[in-house]
Amino acid sequence: MTQDDLARKVGVRRETIVFLEQGKYNPSLRLAHDVSRALRAGIDDLFIFDDDHEPESPEQRIILID
Repeated sequence: MTQDDLARKVGVRRETIVFLEQGKYNPSLRLAHDVSRALRAGIDDLFIFDDDHEPESPEQRIILID
């Protein structure tokens, strides 16, 4: 599936998908859910959450997609 395909399926711009992949965008729960459904994978399989370290600010939070 291309970034364009995924973006169309979840109703966002391709740039949003690029930023998700690069860990530069913290998705809403709804977007994370929509992406996981579109890719038929669990949210925990797609997004990495570091439970051991709470970032000091939202800018320090990084979420990655495989």
